[in-house]
Formats: sequence, C-alpha cells, structure tokens
Amino acid sequence: MFEKELEEIVLKEKDIIPFLKKLTPKDKRELVPFLKKFKEKIFEHYEVTEKNKWGTSYTTKPKHSETKRNIISKACYVCFNKTDIKKAFFNVSNLSISDDYLENIIPWYTPKWYGDLINENIPWELSYEKTMELQKKGLLEPSHELILNKLPNAIVEYEWKNNKRLNYYKPDVLHLYKETLNEHIWFLFEEESTINNYYNYLHLENYKGGNDIWIDTFYNLTNENRLNRKKVLIATIYTSTKGFNKTLSGWFFDLLIKLDPTTDEVLSLQNEFFAALNSPHSKVVNTVLKYFKVAANHKKFKYRVFIENASILLNSETKSVVNSTLMILDKIVKTHKTSKTPVCIKAAEALLNVDEKIQLRAAKIIQKHGDSKKQELLDEIGLYTDNLFHDSKEVLKEFIDTTTETEDFIHEVEETKFLIDQNKLPNYDSLDDLIFFVSQAIDNNEVFHIDLLLSYLPKLNVLLNKDNVIKLEPIFKRSFDLSMSFEWNSQIGNLESEAAYYINDFAEILMKKYPAELTNFRKTKNKKIKKFKEDRYFNSHYKNNLKEIELQPIPDYIYQIHHSLFIKSKSFIKRGLTLDLLSKPTHAPCWIDPIALINRVLSYEKSNEEINLYDFQIALGRLPLNENPIDISQHIDTIKDKDIKAVLSYHYDLLEIQGNNISKPELWLQSVLSRNKEEEINYFQEYLSNPLQKEKGTYNWDCKPRDHFYQEYDYTLGKQVQKKMVRKELKFIDFHPQKMEPDPLISTIKNIFTKKKKPVKVSSIYDYMYFKKQKYYTTIQPNDDVKFLLLSPNNPSMFLSNVIHNNLKESTFFDESSKKNMINLLKGLYEIWHRIDYKDSTYLFLATGLLCSDKVARELAAEIWIKANSEEKVNNTLLGEMIGKLEYGEYAPIKRFTDLLTSNLFNVSKKHNEYLFHLLNGAIGHMNNKPIRGVKKLIELFLELHYNFPKLEVHPSTKNILSMWKETKTLKPIITKLLQGSNK
Repeated sequence: MFEKELEEIVLKEKDIIPFLKKLTPKDKRELVPFLKKFKEKIFEHYEVTEKNKWGTSYTTKPKHSETKRNIISKACYVCFNKTDIKKAFFNVSNLSISDDYLENIIPWYTPKWYGDLINENIPWELSYEKTMELQKKGLLEPSHELILNKLPNAIVEYEWKNNKRLNYYKPDVLHLYKETLNEHIWFLFEEESTINNYYNYLHLENYKGGNDIWIDTFYNLTNENRLNRKKVLIATIYTSTKGFNKTLSGWFFDLLIKLDPTTDEVLSLQNEFFAALNSPHSKVVNTVLKYFKVAANHKKFKYRVFIENASILLNSETKSVVNSTLMILDKIVKTHKTSKTPVCIKAAEALLNVDEKIQLRAAKIIQKHGDSKKQELLDEIGLYTDNLFHDSKEVLKEFIDTTTETEDFIHEVEETKFLIDQNKLPNYDSLDDLIFFVSQAIDNNEVFHIDLLLSYLPKLNVLLNKDNVIKLEPIFKRSFDLSMSFEWNSQIGNLESEAAYYINDFAEILMKKYPAELTNFRKTKNKKIKKFKEDRYFNSHYKNNLKEIELQPIPDYIYQIHHSLFIKSKSFIKRGLTLDLLSKPTHAPCWIDPIALINRVLSYEKSNEEINLYDFQIALGRLPLNENPIDISQHIDTIKDKDIKAVLSYHYDLLEIQGNNISKPELWLQSVLSRNKEEEINYFQEYLSNPLQKEKGTYNWDCKPRDHFYQEYDYTLGKQVQKKMVRKELKFIDFHPQKMEPDPLISTIKNIFTKKKKPVKVSSIYDYMYFKKQKYYTTIQPNDDVKFLLLSPNNPSMFLSNVIHNNLKESTFFDESSKKNMINLLKGLYEIWHRIDYKDSTYLFLATGLLCSDKVARELAAEIWIKANSEEKVNNTLLGEMIGKLEYGEYAPIKRFTDLLTSNLFNVSKKHNEYLFHLLNGAIGHMNNKPIRGVKKLIELFLELHYNFPKLEVHPSTKNILSMWKETKTLKPIITKLLQGSNK
C-alpha cells in the first residue's frame, strides 16, 4: 500500500512530508527494500553522444527531474538507518545541515545518528555559527575535530556582488558564544589544525594587516583582556611539545614573537621555554634562544639548567642554534663567575663541529674564561684535538698537549676479500630447501636470487614425483598471479616477472608429466584465464602473458642477457639435467669461487653440454682478481677445452696474451676487460682492429650550458611557437648507442665452441648492455638496476656510462625512477668496489653521485669514498678532476658539495684527510678561471687540509686557478695564505 502511494508522490512530484510524518517505525523498515530499488531507478543516468568541433564527446544525464530526486532523498533520509543512508548518498551530512532539511524534517524527525554523522563527515557547507546553533538546539554536541575544522574560518564572511566574491574580516563572531573564548579557541593550541593555512590567498575588503589574520586576532584579544595574556603565552610555548609539524609549530612561534614577551615574562616562564628547547624544529629553538639571550644576564635566569641542557643544542645541525647557545654560555659566565669551568667544558663540545667559525667561537670562549691548569677541562678538550681546525688550535694552544701531535700516524690497510665464509651463499640440495628457496625467488629479497633460481629449478625438477609435486602448487599459483598482473608493483622488477613466466613454463611441463596430481592447479588456472577472456580490457592483453618464455617480449635490450639464461635453464629442465649455470654466484652479492667455476666447466665437458657464451662471460667477470688460489694452475690443467684453459690461465697470470693464437676472441674479451691492463687491452684491440670503446665504456665528455627547444602555445598569436631554454648538461661527446640490431642470441652462440679455427665476429654481453630513456622514466626498473651492474662487477664502466648518458645529464632528478636507479646503483657499487683502476665512467658516476640533488644518494657516494679510501682503492686525483670539470660546467651548486665535505668526508680520519687533500687538489685545478658562487668554503677546507699536510704539493694547475681567483677581494686573504704555504 505504502509503496504505491510513495511511487505516486514521487512520479507526480507531490509534497512528501505529510506522507513521511504518518509512517510508524515499522512502516519505515518495511519500506526500505522498495526504497533502495526505487531510488536506483529515479537516480538512473543515460549516455549522451554529442559532436562538436573537437570531435565527439560522451556525457551522462539524469533520466528524472531534480524534484523527483529530492523527494526520494527525503524518503530515504527518514526511513534508512545510518549504514544504508551513507551508502545511498555520499553527501548525506550536507543534506542534514541544509536549510530545507532543518526546516522541514529535523523539527519532527531527528535520526539517532544525526550528531554522530556530522562529527564523522564534517560537512563542508557547515559553518562555525551554524554548528553553535545546532548545539544550542540540542541537535549536535560538536567534537574537537569539528570545532578545529570550522573555527579558523569563522572570522571571515563573504558575499557575492556583481558576480564577484567579496571577503570581510568579522572577528565579532568570537564574542557571540561564551564557549568560543572559554573553551573552543584553546583547542587550537592542543590539537593540530590548519589555522596557519587560512587567508593567505584571500583579499579582505576591510583588513589590510597582512596574511596572519589569526595572529592579529589573538594579539587583539589579549590586548583587550578578552583572553588571559599569560595563559596565551604558556599555551603558545607548549605547542612545541604537541608534535605539530614544522609549519604549524613555526606559525605559533610567529604568534609568540608578535606577543613579544617582556624579560620579566620570559623569566617567569622559564620552565615552559626550557620544555620548548626539546622541539625538533629549528625555528622554535631559535626563538627560545632569542629570548634567553636577553634573559641570560639576569640573576633569576636558571643558568645551571641551561648549561645542563646545552649539549643537545651544541650538537644541533642548525648553525644558528649552536651559535646562539655559545653566545648565551658566554653571557652566563659574565654574570655568574662561578660557572666558568662548567661553561668551558660544555663549550668544548662545539669543538666537534665541522664549521670552522663555530669551532673558533667555542675556542675563544674557552681561551677567555678557561683555566689551562684545570685537568678536567684539558681532558675534555683533548677529546676533540684531532678534529680542530688550524685557527682553533692556535687559539687553544695553551690547552693542548702538543706531544701527542708528534706521534706518527699508522694507517692499516685491509684489502677487501669477497670469497670468505661471511659472504658464502648456502647450497640447497634437499626437496624442502629447494621449494622454500623457489617460493621466495620472485619476491626480490636478494639481488642474487634470480641467478640462483636458474640453477636450482633444474635441480628441483629431478627430485619431484607424483607424491610430492603437489607441494609446488602454492608457488605455481603465486607465480601465475604475478605473471598475469597488470598493476604496477614497486617491490619487484621486470626480471622477477620474467622469472614468473619461467616458473609458469615449469608448471606446464609438470602438468603434462603429472596431470592427475596437478588437476586442482589446472582448474584454478583455467578459471582465471576464463575471467580474463570475459573482461573487456584484459581480453586483448592476457594472451601475451601466457606465451612460453622463448616468445616473451622484453622491455629493453639489456634484458636480453638474462632472457638467454632463462632459456638455457629451461632447456636443462626439459632434458632432466642438473648442471649449474657457470654464472651462478658462490659468494654475495655476485662473486664466484674460481675452483667452483672450473668444476662447473668440467661438469659441462663430462655431460658434453654446450656452454652458453654469455653465461661464460658473466662468470669470468665475476671472478675476484685479488683472490687467487695457490693451486689454481693444477685445477685449470684438468680442463680439456684448449681455449677455455688458455683464457683462465691468462686470467690468473699463468699465460701472456701477447703472441697467443686467439681464435675465439669472445672467450677472451671479458677477461681482458676485467684485468684492465693497458698493454694487454692495446694488444687485444690491435688484434681485433676494434677500439672496444663501447665495451670499456670510455668516452670523451664535457659539461656546459646547452640550448634546448620546445613548443609552447602562444594565446596572442593563436598557434604553437618555438621556445628556447638553456640547461647545464653533462654529455658524452662520442657516445653512440647501438644502432644495428644484434643477431638472435641462439644464432650468435652457435658454433662458438666448435673446433673451427676461422675468425668469428666478437659477440658479447656488451652487445646488449644498453637501454633507452623515456620522457619521465628509464626502461630499467629500479629493482633490476643492481642486477645489471653485477653482470660485470670488474668492468662496471660500460653499464654505468649508459646510466650517465640516460639518467645523469643534469644533477637534479626529474623522475622518480632515475633517482631510485642512482640510489640502488650506489648501494651496489659500495658492495663491489675493490680496485683503484676502474675506467673513467665509473669515477664519473661516483662524482655525479657526490653532486646530485638527492641527499641519500650523496651520502651513499660519500660512504663509497670513505670505504674505498680505507682500502686505498680510489684514484682521488682522477675523481677530483671529474668533480672539477663538472663544476666548471656548473653541473651542481658548489654548496651541495662543500656541505657534503664538511658533514661526511672531512675528519673521517687523518689518512682520509690526506686523500681529501688530493681530491680537492685535482678538483680546483679543473674549475673555472672565475670563482663560482660558494667556492670560498671549498678553499677554506683546502687551506685547512694544507695546514695539516704542509709537505703535500699543491698542483701547478691548482696554483694557476687559485692565482686567478685571488683577484676576488673576498677570496684574496685565504688564497694568499694557501699559496704562501705551498711555496715554502
């Protein structure tokens, strides 16, 4: 009965209110099922296709009038419970506070959920005044969150006049309700709000005081005694302890500055100010110290508390905080004479600071107020002696025991060993161990998991039978889901996806072998495939992902290397072989024990198995050259293949390449590049009539401003016009990516290991070790990059030159993938760096890491420098030249580099400082004739290092540059000292 009546009211657009008023609670519940269906019908839309001058547009329009929709909305509002009404209308909270509902429904029907819904959803259209009116009527008990959301906007009203919105400052609203100033306004000091973000964009017709309208409001309220001034001061200071973000905390302390507490007020609120010193935000701390500077001269100042808490301030990374703390300590001594020793001991902590001016300020406080006979003070200063700058040492010479300075510094060099038990990768032989490993191989937990999977899956294959094959079903399901996923997964790379295709092929092989045992998986797989077929979007995409791995497309050339290894491994499964791939690492992250490699070669010979060329080249590149087993020659002699035996003998210095009959240069190439001896490379190049530039990754480069042109629409001319912009770019001058399409891998490796002696084309993994750069990303995923680096850890320059060419033309990263590539590759380089003779591109990559825009990447590059110098495996002069040439082209702000020097590289150890001198010596000598902005700090550091190592020679080219820079007035005093010292 009610259904028909309601339907008639809606369709004829009659007044719904009388009908709703007569419904009992039971009637309402019985109407709900009908209402849900009827509401969907009334709110239906239909598609509209329209042609215009730009083509065809597709829109939707409602089938029924707005009046009908409003009527059914009111019916739902009265009949539905809270859950149903929220599902039915996304704007139900706005309906609840609309004038229509407040006048026509709420007076006779107020849902139980009314107040809760408004507090939860916080309607955008609800104002603070309306909130208070609803509270006054007993309809709403506003939550803190609702008040915090609405109160900041309460003091601005607006009106529309001549189609223009006019805004007015109306603080009078704060006086309308007693709760506002007694309770609500204090919520702003206790909980996070957006009070600091209001009105910055508004033009107020009746207010010209600037953007900080609420700051002025609080100021006026305290001056008019409407708010207690002391209470406002205390609440403002204590906002620093509420965990507010940097911007909001800073805003409240802007309010504090506006209130401008007097010295007496500061002294009376010392406990509150001391609590604020624990804030993580420098603006808060600096503001407190500003007031303490004034109060420190007074007897009432709690100077002992300040001295006790000064350590955290003196260790701050913000220079202004440290300087202000030292100034206050100096003032304390002048007023409280008994505090001299405690202040000097505390000030000594600032001697650890890497900023020379801060050190000097602390040293002068100690010199002025300290007693050189106090052993406690001498011991404290002695802790920091090694870190002192020259001028600080001069100031503190009475406090320093010079006998310790004359002792010889002994620097122990410990060469990196990779083939140690700590790095040894476990061998899996049992069924359960292999299943466990395969289950995590596609999760990208370790960079070597893909390498291990290629050898372990064939081993697992031979252990399976009809009784245990079912254990692999969860792995097959996960692998299939991954291979059929069309969503971006930030945790895995393309290589993990290819591993999933490989495991899918393995599953297909086993389903043919054990059809009954894997019936459930077959049904699950077919069910998912059917779902893809029926989906309009996935119907045209899913088939490619079902192809065998041999037919799978690859994202870029470089993926072809692993692709060939997957195919090789799959061939082992098909033939029931359990051979390890030659390139399987034995030690993390990628290294191979030479004895293990030789044993694998012997296994291949015994099985009469053809060796994959790329597998062999990767394996050679993963042999650490600094670890040669004593009996290596005996093991090499057991190999039958003469070419492989010769290559390994040469690799381990048992055979010279000169004069050798190199019938298969493909086998020798990786070893020649890994050994990296200039005379051997020259001989090999001449033998092949090939400069091997691509394989070595050595290119000429420069860094300078370059013109770039782009199209921009000119609205005045009504057309696209060409615009020019200048970018400061690093560029390889003679870099030419591979133009020709490489031969298919299978054909290139065919006949390489046959007995034919005729010369063959040099084929190598380097034919594929390059990739393309898209506009906003690179085609090598951040989860794959390190795996490519580890394909040739002894010759990373070729791959890194491609990274530089594609990702590092500018020091600022404009896409997230390039930044992640940089961070990951620096982590990988940290793991493998073990030699001083890397090619230029590797050093250039490290130099760009030290200068790039990402702080994490810079710190990683710094860690590489520190570790490598500990092992004396860095050519600091070459690295410095790279940095100098980059700065010559203004590749990055020099301040970025000097900040890294002072925070990460300077004073690591005495030996590191010596290496840092060589680095800066090389860098300055290749910089501009005119000093670039910010270079003064670099010269100051170089001077300090020269003081520490006066016997080290300043390079003539560096002297030449410094002589030209000397013409600059601000640099002349420093450079004069430096050049005088270098001429002694």
